[in-house]
Amino acid sequence: MAIRHSFFAVTLASLCALSFNVHADTSMSVIVEENDIQQCKIPLLAIADELIGTNVHRLHVDQPKQHADKYPFTVVGVISYKDDDAQVQFNAFPMVNGECEVSYQEVFESPENCLEVREQIFKKWEYVGRLSKNSFFLRHKERLTKNATLTSVKSGTECLVTRRHSGF
Repeated sequence: MAIRHSFFAVTLASLCALSFNVHADTSMSVIVEENDIQQCKIPLLAIADELIGTNVHRLHVDQPKQHADKYPFTVVGVISYKDDDAQVQFNAFPMVNGECEVSYQEVFESPENCLEVREQIFKKWEYVGRLSKNSFFLRHKERLTKNATLTSVKSGTECLVTRRHSGF
């Protein structure tokens, strides 16, 4: 889990780089190019770069579309971290005003219980409340468009983590 914790530090550093329009070489740039995405290009590259960074990954277009710049667009994939893989889904929604809303959802299972995961990865996130007996919801204290759900699995010995982020 220490690796995932350091991932957040790397993410913060990559955000600083993104402010200067520097993009990592993710396969999202290939997808954007192959599907002639213009309207959602910059936010898709930025959010993919923020999440993926330099990690090994593989992305595929969920439903290739002609005129993908005019319709919602989904990319699914896997990001390989040193300790395990995470499934990811990116969504892009072109809007009539010329902007584009993008989001991602990342899911992974941790061998630690959810309380340990919260202390190691999400200690600076705000506890919002319980969703069920085994799940609770957290929100990033500064970036309110980021949230997470932690769900106890395998009799509480492991944790299923779902992180989400959305923005323009």
